[in-house]
Amino acid sequence: MSYLALDLSKSSTGWALWTPGTDAPRYGHWVLGSEYTSNGGVYAKLHRNLSDLHKVMGFDRMYFEEPITPGHLQGGTTVQTIWLLGGLASHAQSFGHIKRCRIVKEVNVERWRKDFIGDMVVREVKAGTRRRRKEGDKKASSTDLLKKLVIERCKQLGFAPKKNDEADAIGILTYAILLDGVTPPWLAAETLRPQLGGVAA
Repeated sequence: MSYLALDLSKSSTGWALWTPGTDAPRYGHWVLGSEYTSNGGVYAKLHRNLSDLHKVMGFDRMYFEEPITPGHLQGGTTVQTIWLLGGLASHAQSFGHIKRCRIVKEVNVERWRKDFIGDMVVREVKAGTRRRRKEGDKKASSTDLLKKLVIERCKQLGFAPKKNDEADAIGILTYAILLDGVTPPWLAAETLRPQLGGVAA
């Protein structure tokens, strides 16, 4: 029994894998393509990477962040991006089915983030964003700060993610393991959660 978590994207797919009985997950990221890579090429690269990981480490539970919907288009996100992310999610589901994974599940970004960095922290960040928008900053967004806080939380737990995609994968993994009623070792050793910084509006 092993858990794999994915933060799917073309430029940098974060992954984190944990096997019960080990102290910490292994994690990293994959570049699935460039601006010149077709969607089919991106899906094929995801398949190769998942296949290699499955051969070397095995996994029978796979979790990944659910793709954004067209109703949540903002910033530089385009319909083409949504199409690609939906394809990546579908390919992950197909791979999990072929490999007979016991669980293949999409995870809501709001849910895993609140669980990983704290509900109150997320609320404070979003409240700060709403204040800035009221003051006229139409480009105000919570995303960048929330990603920084996920990285900070990973560092509190003893990890050193090189990119926010790796940190997101660790967050998704932690949430997924807790969903199974298991406390991962990196949380079991924590007696009191330290306060995250940088939440100022």
